[in-house]
Amino acid sequence: MKDALRLKLPSWPPRVHFGRQTVANDDNDKESGTSSSTDTSVDSIDDAKANKSSAMFGSEPAYQRLQSPQAPVSRWKQRKVRWLLSGVLVFGIITIILLSTLLTRHSMGGFNTIFMKTCNISLAQGTYVGQVIGPSSSSPRAIEAYLGVPYAQTTAGNNRFRPPQPLDSQAQSNVVYNALKYSAICPPGKTGAGGHGEDCLSANIYRPHFGDDAASIEAEEKRLGVDSKKLPVVAYVHGGGFNMGSGKERNMASFAAFADSPIIALSFNYRVGPLGFLPSAVTAKAGLLNLGLKDQQFFFEWMRTNLPAMGGDPDNVTIMGLSAGSHSIGHHLISYSPANKLSSGPPPFQKAIIESGGATARATFVPNHHLHEQQMKEFLSQCGLTGVPDDELFDKLRALPYSTIVSASQKIWGTWSKTLRWPFQPVIDGPGGIIPDLPINSWNKGNVLRIPILTGFNTNEGAVFVPVNQNDGNATRQLMSSILPSLNKTDLDTLDELYPAVTTTTGKQLYANSKESNKFGTQFWRLDDAYAHYAYICPVLQTATLASSASGAAPVYAYHYAARSPAYGGADHADESPIVTHDLNVIGKYPGLVEIAEAMTGAWTRFIATGDPNKSHSGAKAKFTWPRYTSPFGSDSKNAGRLALFGNGNDEQLKSAGTKSRGTPAKTIALTAREKTECEYWWPRVVYSEGWGNGTTTFTAEKVTIKAKL
Repeated sequence: MKDALRLKLPSWPPRVHFGRQTVANDDNDKESGTSSSTDTSVDSIDDAKANKSSAMFGSEPAYQRLQSPQAPVSRWKQRKVRWLLSGVLVFGIITIILLSTLLTRHSMGGFNTIFMKTCNISLAQGTYVGQVIGPSSSSPRAIEAYLGVPYAQTTAGNNRFRPPQPLDSQAQSNVVYNALKYSAICPPGKTGAGGHGEDCLSANIYRPHFGDDAASIEAEEKRLGVDSKKLPVVAYVHGGGFNMGSGKERNMASFAAFADSPIIALSFNYRVGPLGFLPSAVTAKAGLLNLGLKDQQFFFEWMRTNLPAMGGDPDNVTIMGLSAGSHSIGHHLISYSPANKLSSGPPPFQKAIIESGGATARATFVPNHHLHEQQMKEFLSQCGLTGVPDDELFDKLRALPYSTIVSASQKIWGTWSKTLRWPFQPVIDGPGGIIPDLPINSWNKGNVLRIPILTGFNTNEGAVFVPVNQNDGNATRQLMSSILPSLNKTDLDTLDELYPAVTTTTGKQLYANSKESNKFGTQFWRLDDAYAHYAYICPVLQTATLASSASGAAPVYAYHYAARSPAYGGADHADESPIVTHDLNVIGKYPGLVEIAEAMTGAWTRFIATGDPNKSHSGAKAKFTWPRYTSPFGSDSKNAGRLALFGNGNDEQLKSAGTKSRGTPAKTIALTAREKTECEYWWPRVVYSEGWGNGTTTFTAEKVTIKAKL
């Protein structure tokens, strides 16, 4: 728990403030050479440049010798004046040093705190001091930001390799804490602002700032037609392949600032890598599988408890994820279904936004799958724990230095990531667990929540993952057979037909390198096409199809994001993220992307508020009509297989001559015949990525003994 600041808070933030109202992200300022005074991003103020504090004092005139025009001043009087001035100066310097030390000791970021507009929020565990961002050109709505608010105890020491623990008695409701900087990110993620560490289970809260007093708040509520005590809520589940990432990866402050109507937005950290996901038979026996997913569910419950204090509506909550965050949400849809009996109460969310992922995406094996056992063996070897008895293993792991765990996990990730058979992943943990069965079994049995879903994919989901320099015509066959060893010769021959050689007429049309990608191998786009549909696109469409076809189905909305980016020349995995959040720090100089952002941010936040991307609480008219998705297989509906298409033809970010088209911000299209054919190939083969990975759909708890950890 952070050091407490025993301050008496004002009933509302003061009306008069000096200096800028946002906190500098010094790393970004150094790189770009631009001011961040209108930046909606929030970062630690501890590293702000010390010389900025001089602004509070102004420019001091030089001291001058006092003189009398009437008569000369005695030397004794001159000395007294000099001593007096020296004393005042010394006293002032001492006061400044003491004040600076006091503020720094309490993590208030030094004198720069004086320049920001502060705010506070009172939760059950204490009161937190945050900052107000905007209003400005990049934050049209004033937003209160509270960063690094803990939702569970540290995961270090005896809490390592244990389920998340509730905050202890140190969390007192009458104590004030600093919430002006992000917490550490969970290891072994890449070092970012604040670094990484095991005291990482924290949330970031962004809510509208309606005013500085009761009268102004009431007037703003009336103008907007909202109740500031019961706003729609969205919680972002970050991506990172379950091996890295953090809640701050998505600019949720900007998302809240540009929302169609006021919302409360949260993001949070959860454990990744082996500390969050260490699948093996011994882990299953200890009851310690899927700790990262347990962190997520612990956060959901903490959020539900505290939403009334935040001004949020516990009955209008959307969970939103990208990539691994979306895979997680897919598992939560199953976990919280009545059939799983995880909880006797209602689920802590009512809607889901699933970007580039789902429960059937990538791989979800049993914990003692041979791949996980091999990766576990290598991890323990790196930790120096080879041969340790099962009943001693986790005590030994808890006693290891933090640096040993991080080093070992990063070495294993480095070895396996290039194979696309990633280590440290969620696994099936049996009935009553978070993933009770093969995900496809749960979907086919209808053991999934029926809630409104918004889901979609990007054109080139595979580009960031597949090898870029391959010229071997067998590369696609070899890659997919290494990922899915159960594919037989017939499967692979069909794969070659579906993703034809680049020397064929169809292959040339599909996979010709563009000006932006002519530095890549001839097989790059073919590899991208196959892997994208296996790992992301077809799982997304499988979720949309199964959810919309289920009995008692809730509305489903599907999208395709197509704006091209410079890294590979396509619409890559996660490219939509700054567009969705209307992050002008990323897209501000591209007018076409801003237009796309207006459409996507509006649709996403309308869905969050109402469950319908077309229905605006504020009364604003959507730029296009987004039809509900229905299955294109065996359906006569005129909207069967229809998607929203965002950014088609936009290539503003590309550097080639003549590539500055804004394209079409938003329109609706139907799935193509080729897309349907690709998914018809991949859907029956999902079983090769689940359970035992051999096509068997049977999973019984007897195969993996799981006992509760006391």
